[in-house]
Amino acid sequence: MLTITKDDVRKLALLKQGLYHPPTATTPEEALQIFDRLGCVQLDTLNVVTRSQHLIFWSRMNEFHSEWFYRFYEEKRMFEQYLHALSVLPIAEHPYMRPFLQQFSAARIERTELHDRLVEAIDRHGRLTGQQAAKLLELPLTPKNTWELSPVRRALDQLWRGGEIGAIRDRSFHKVYIPLAEQVPADSLQQTVQLEETVKRYVRKALSAMGAATERDVADYFRFKRPAVRKALADCLQVRVEGEKEPYYLLPEDAELLPLLDEPTHSTFLSPFDNLIWHRPRLEAIFETEFRLESYVPQAQRKFGYFAMPILHRGQIIGTIDLKADRKRGVLVVQKLVLFDRRNESEQLAVIDSILVRLASFLSLSQIDWSQARA
Repeated sequence: MLTITKDDVRKLALLKQGLYHPPTATTPEEALQIFDRLGCVQLDTLNVVTRSQHLIFWSRMNEFHSEWFYRFYEEKRMFEQYLHALSVLPIAEHPYMRPFLQQFSAARIERTELHDRLVEAIDRHGRLTGQQAAKLLELPLTPKNTWELSPVRRALDQLWRGGEIGAIRDRSFHKVYIPLAEQVPADSLQQTVQLEETVKRYVRKALSAMGAATERDVADYFRFKRPAVRKALADCLQVRVEGEKEPYYLLPEDAELLPLLDEPTHSTFLSPFDNLIWHRPRLEAIFETEFRLESYVPQAQRKFGYFAMPILHRGQIIGTIDLKADRKRGVLVVQKLVLFDRRNESEQLAVIDSILVRLASFLSLSQIDWSQARA
C-alpha cells in the first residue's frame, strides 16, 4: 500500500481546488472550467461581503465578474440542487441528478390541484416568482417575518425539487420558476441514468476535486450515504497517510502527481462555504485549523466574527478576517482580524493588505477601513 504524508494530502488538495499558485483565469469559460472541476458550488443567501458563491470563483480567478454567475443560469450552464446543502452544478450533471429528483418526488410530493395549477401557470407564462404565482392564483403569500412557507411556495419548491419545473435566479438572487425545458437542454432531458452510475460518478468527481480523501470526506462532498460511497470506492486507490488511522483514497492518475515538490504560493481569503474547507473535520485534519461560521452565534461568544473568512497564505490557513462591505460609503470594513501565529505578523499583514486591495477592487469599493479591527 502506498504511504503518503499529511503534507502530500494538503498540497494535493490545494492543487486540485485551484488554490496552489496565483490564478490566471479571466474569462467566463475559464470560470466554467473551474466550476466543472469543483463539481458543485454551495449557495448562500448571506451578502455581508458579497454572496459566498461569488467569492469561491474570485478566490480562484485573476478576474471574475458576479454578472457571469447570473448569465450561467440564463445560458443553461448550471442548475440548482439540494446536494451539498443548496448548491449549483454544471448543467451536464442534470441527468445524473434525476434519480434523486425522482426519489424526492415519490417520497415527498402528495399531488394536489395546486401543484397542477402551478405547473400549468408556469408553462403558460414562462417565468414566475413565488409572489407572481400567488397573485396569479389569487392565493396568499407567507408574511415576510416568518420562516413558514405558504402553500404556494411549498408547492413550487416541491415541484422544483421533484424535477418538474426549473429554477433560476434574477440579479437580486430571487428564485424564478421556469419550465424545465427552458433550463435543461433537450438531449440532457432524454438521458436515462441509474442511481448506481450516479454514485460512482460522484465518488470519482469528489476525489478528483479533493485529491486524497477519507470515506467520510468523499461522502460529505456530495452528501451521499457512506455505505453507497464505500462500495464505489472499491475501484479507487487506497493509501496510508502517516499519522492517520483511517485510510485515504486517491484516483490512480492523481497518485502520479505525488510528491509535489514546489511549494504553494497563492494567498487569498476563503468563503466560509468554500469547497476546500466546508467539511470542518477535513479542515482540521489536513490544515490543523479549527474554524466555524459564527453568523448564528451570539455576538459575545464569537471568536472569529459574524462572517469571518479563513486566510489562505502559501498553503497554510494563517487566521481569519471578518469583513463587511459598506456599499453606501464605498468602504470595505475590517471588523476583526485573528492571526493564529503572530511571529511573522508584519509579513502576514502585508499579504492581507494586498488581498484586501484585490477584494475591494472586485467589489467596486474605493476604501478599506481598519478602524474597528484596531479599536
